[in-house]
Amino acid sequence: MTYESLLETFRQNSVKQFDNYRNPVINSDVRSMGCTVPFVRRVAKGVTLEQAESFPVHDWWETDLLRAIKIADCKLPYKQHAAHILAFADTIENWAVCDNIIKVRNERESYFALFCGMLTSDKPFVCRYGAVNLMGNFLDDAHVDVIFAQLAHVTQWGHYYVDMGIAWLVATAMAKCRDRTVEFMQGAGKQTLSKFAYNKALQKMRESYRVSDQDKRWTYTQKIQ
Repeated sequence: MTYESLLETFRQNSVKQFDNYRNPVINSDVRSMGCTVPFVRRVAKGVTLEQAESFPVHDWWETDLLRAIKIADCKLPYKQHAAHILAFADTIENWAVCDNIIKVRNERESYFALFCGMLTSDKPFVCRYGAVNLMGNFLDDAHVDVIFAQLAHVTQWGHYYVDMGIAWLVATAMAKCRDRTVEFMQGAGKQTLSKFAYNKALQKMRESYRVSDQDKRWTYTQKIQ
């Protein structure tokens, strides 16, 4: 598929109503044609990774999203995949493109180290990309304590999308690794997380259907004033 034919496909399937909704929610400077995410996913099936990576970056939101989808879905050996992931992560400029989570199946510890390393990036969306991929793949007893410890090395606290991404990670950890998350939130988490991220994690726990009513009541006792 050529870039011109891809853009024409997007133009013919744009939804202005969706674009009006998308722009303020996603908060991106990249222009959009107004295609829905499910439609971009369908189009992505007919595009190769090499084609997706050849398209201009930040020309259209849809092509950035398509690239994110292909990076997340491609099946390559770790070393090759990691090179694509790192190159892509450096281009991310909004949360909707960022939050296309890779499903790690093989060489898990190599991916774990890669995503942990992203948390220390001085680029906010590289940091968030690491956080959401840790959340999507490694919230288990073998990894959660290392993830919590690694949060102490985050440098981008105060960036809204970093704080929100990490709050999402911690709230999800409460659903999957309850006891260790309670220990973290009562202890090191109060010093490790920004005040905003800490309190937002508590809020997200209360909003989760996977957190018990008793634990939701507990969150109100932990809020940082």
